[in-house]
Amino acid sequence: MTYNIAVCVTYFLEMLIAYIFFIQIGDKKFKALPCFIIGAIIFETGAFFNIALSNTVWFNVVYFFIINLVFGAICFKIKISRTLFYALILDIISNALEFVAIFIISVLTNTQTTEYLDNIVFFILDVAISKTLYFLTCLIILKFVKTEKANFKFPVGLYFYPLAVISALIIFWDICSKSEIKNEQQIALSVLSAVLFASIIVLFMTYQRSTEKENNLILLQNELNKTNTDRNYYQILEKQNEELMIYAHDAKKHLAAIQELNDNPEIDKYIAEMTSRLKSHGNACRSGNHALDVLINKYDTECKIKKIDFSFDTRLSSLNIVEDYDLVSVLSNLLDNAIEAAIDSKAKFITLKTNRVNTYDSLIITNSCDRAPDSVDNELRTTKKNKRIHGIGIKSVMKTLEKYDGDFEWEYNEQRREFTITVIFLNNQKKKI
Repeated sequence: MTYNIAVCVTYFLEMLIAYIFFIQIGDKKFKALPCFIIGAIIFETGAFFNIALSNTVWFNVVYFFIINLVFGAICFKIKISRTLFYALILDIISNALEFVAIFIISVLTNTQTTEYLDNIVFFILDVAISKTLYFLTCLIILKFVKTEKANFKFPVGLYFYPLAVISALIIFWDICSKSEIKNEQQIALSVLSAVLFASIIVLFMTYQRSTEKENNLILLQNELNKTNTDRNYYQILEKQNEELMIYAHDAKKHLAAIQELNDNPEIDKYIAEMTSRLKSHGNACRSGNHALDVLINKYDTECKIKKIDFSFDTRLSSLNIVEDYDLVSVLSNLLDNAIEAAIDSKAKFITLKTNRVNTYDSLIITNSCDRAPDSVDNELRTTKKNKRIHGIGIKSVMKTLEKYDGDFEWEYNEQRREFTITVIFLNNQKKKI
């Protein structure tokens, strides 16, 4: 019974190692807990057959390859051809290192290579040593593997801990092989060995999680700095636009006066052309919200430069309930994404509308998009290669909307190849002056 439990625990540890390996290569298809549950079920079938077939070596080797392949294919976004290759590599490494560990331990401690089959203490020691070597080798291999997401790097100093554990475990084996050691002491050493091995898994998973959190904090700080920079830029731009609009307004009056005094047809034609251009400049957004006007005018100009048809309608709501800082964050992130998608599309258009229904103000942005957005459980995900650096914009929008008890929803029309995102703000805030 004790042996069967140890085998089940061993396969569960192998699942954790496979999880750490695959998650460095591709993104999860599910959250961590479902992945663990699925992985545990898959790998424990290996434990079942191991026990049922009395540890048949050739079957264990083949089946370990199968369970790694199935686990990687079901739970991770990795191409099936690469998953097949990685499963084969993990199978070879795991079994080879198990044989190497048994042989080395037998030589160093002058014991039989089959000792671990008859002694549960030696079995636990063998598992701890071989799987530590297996885990350490997987981490080294990850240094040379082409990942399908941003590469996660462990510091070199972190590798010394597994090496120290392996050395300690070999010493434990040697101690346990001595006849003068009591049975209780052997059991204590075997339990300590299992704890040491488990501590390695916990150490690396904890380090990985803390590093991911730190990266997210850095990205959020960068987004905050970007928003602050944009806000200052829009304040300057607003001042410049105001001066230009005053100049355009006065210039049109001066040109009209000159045209009244002139009787030369050529000069009339020239003045008419200048007046037309000034009117075009005067068609900028005038919603009554300076921040919204500046933002829309800025993106209107950017779209003209990039040959994107940009249209807007802010008559139903000027979004005055949204603070300037928050409006810059939300609108800049959404329009930056819209422009990026529109540039790569054939139609190349963006429309922006505001609306007010009862106690809600909304912002609706529709853009041409030839490729359906990447999403998991209706949650938008960036399509850029470096997912750790990109994709923070939507998170920033969601964070801002919490302040206004707001939300957003999106849809993609496959036939029209249009992406629409609707942002909703609860209209119970104090209006800006």
